[in-house]
Amino acid sequence: MKITAVAWVLVLSSPAALGCGAEPYAPPCAEGGTCDPEPSAAPSEEECLQGLAALRVQAGCGVFASRAWGDDSNPGTMDKPVKTLTRALALAPHARGRVFACTDAYTEAITLPSGIDLWGGFVCWSRWRHYTEGATNKPANLASPDAGGPPITVVAALGDGEGATDGVSTIVDMHVQHERRLHSDRSSIAMRLQPGAVVEVLRSVIEADRGGSGEAGQDAVYVDPQPAYGEIGAIGRDACSAATVAGAPAVTTVCGDMVSTGGKGGDGAPDRGGDAEDGKPLTVPNPREAGLGGAGAKDGAPCADGRRGDDGAPGEPGAAGHGGRLTEAGWEGVPGRQGGTGAPGQGGGGGGGASGGRSACGNAALGGGGASGGSGGGGGCGGTGGRGGGAGGASIAIFALSGSKLTLRETRVITGRGGYGGRGGEGQTGGQGVQGGPPGLGSPMLGVHACRGGYGGTGGKGGYGGGGAGGPSIGIAYADDEQLTLDRVTFEIGEGGPGGIADVFDETRDKANRGSDGFSAETMRFAR
Repeated sequence: MKITAVAWVLVLSSPAALGCGAEPYAPPCAEGGTCDPEPSAAPSEEECLQGLAALRVQAGCGVFASRAWGDDSNPGTMDKPVKTLTRALALAPHARGRVFACTDAYTEAITLPSGIDLWGGFVCWSRWRHYTEGATNKPANLASPDAGGPPITVVAALGDGEGATDGVSTIVDMHVQHERRLHSDRSSIAMRLQPGAVVEVLRSVIEADRGGSGEAGQDAVYVDPQPAYGEIGAIGRDACSAATVAGAPAVTTVCGDMVSTGGKGGDGAPDRGGDAEDGKPLTVPNPREAGLGGAGAKDGAPCADGRRGDDGAPGEPGAAGHGGRLTEAGWEGVPGRQGGTGAPGQGGGGGGGASGGRSACGNAALGGGGASGGSGGGGGCGGTGGRGGGAGGASIAIFALSGSKLTLRETRVITGRGGYGGRGGEGQTGGQGVQGGPPGLGSPMLGVHACRGGYGGTGGKGGYGGGGAGGPSIGIAYADDEQLTLDRVTFEIGEGGPGGIADVFDETRDKANRGSDGFSAETMRFAR
């Protein structure tokens, strides 16, 4: 049975006295005390409601709970209260569907069926007087336990039968507080209403903790194998071994679907040395002439060594996490994406070939080709990108699912700051480029050697992972406009959580792959 509108006026304006006059801070009806025993005849429901309208509680009007003085083996009467709200709620369907909680601190996660009322704010060591009658000015406190989850989950009404109720729960003079810092929960939710739940909250405080930070993206160096080094360049062939001595063959470093190739060495011919090939991939433009093959010996000029290959380009930063959505499963923030893989280092240019000639070889039967150049060394493979940062959790005081109904009166709704987005992880350093091949030896008579291949470039560093989106701070998340009624409600909403930083150098927090900041809202409808 619910309190009428007239009775609500009395609840708000008439803090009448209650109790049997026992001294303060003594357990109710302690041995040797003067409290009256439980009445042999329980009061009528009308008498119970009249007392509650005047903020007076009577024995026989519900189940009594005291964290400090109770024991769950007790029957839950005024002089023998139970210890936990969980036990009190189990007894409530057979005790007028009502629980009276002393102004203690309860550490529980309770399931409240619609139709079971929860009244806090009674000073049990002062004979169950309401706190407004004395110096103690606080409601009962219900905080989340170590197991996590919302302190209160309201579910649909009990079925017909002995435990049947009117289907509406009234929560009065309670401070419901979710302490996320004790748990692994990413989001903090103080009260959750399941489909079919109906609840009215009066003179209470519903408070969520700050949202949890998103996980930092893993640095790639800790989770991925070391990028492959380049292939060592092949050795050039000696002079006089053929009419034209072929240059050392190109070497290739395979890096997934990308390759790095050290340039082929220049051939050695009787009258001149051949030019070597360039290392690949060749960048355009190439102002430093990186990876160019060496010129062969000709017109009296000696051959040239291959040039060192350019380092690979770094991987692209991973995309940042932006925003998220509120669904019936909770807040789903967008994490950052993994950074891109660095490009392979350019292969070194091949070494130029030398000139030879039959006379230089000293034997007409020998071929007259000069020594050939060594091939360029392969570039190292690029590093893999860092992992993206996780999205920050939300701070939500009340989460009302579709099909539930919520009424708040004279109540404070408090949220903390949204969770920080996780930072992006650092990409791997690329694999090392390696030396080019040595040249072939010159003819026995002239000793003119060919030229060596150039070093391969180092693989590009992997890109930083994107930062995760910061979490929001929302007073009431709900599905249907008609399910929400607010009357003299005060909102104290925290800030949205900052987005995850893009990299360790993101001092100005303005990088493109920095996560988006969270937002603040007193109420918000969620997607269905």
